[in-house]
Amino acid sequence: MAKVTGLKNICVHVLSLEKTLELYREVLGFKLVKADVLQGENIEGMLVLNLLAGDCLIHLSLTAPKFNHTIGEVGNTNHNHFMLYVDDIGAIGDELVTKSYVLENMNYREDKHTFFTGPNGEIIGLCQA
Repeated sequence: MAKVTGLKNICVHVLSLEKTLELYREVLGFKLVKADVLQGENIEGMLVLNLLAGDCLIHLSLTAPKFNHTIGEVGNTNHNHFMLYVDDIGAIGDELVTKSYVLENMNYREDKHTFFTGPNGEIIGLCQA
């Protein structure tokens, strides 16, 4: 039976960069390990800051201002999500589809990742290393 093997990351959509960095870096002790500017539909110019504390990786995503209209209400966007490692994304994705979950990326077998909304409105990402 396919299963989750670990937590890849947690992603938080940032509304206030200064306050967010103060909390995560100064109060919680995370260190900035990488920053990327993304390219692609609805993510053009998005800044993603990777912060690490121990083995806990958090992605802070900040949408480029001209694309703010593309995101939904906070909590209703895939920028706020957690990403899980799985050992067989094909089997898990197929099972989710049979249980009527809608997968964001139906090419999950080849791409090795997808997102879906859980029963409580939580956005869950799956990826296979």
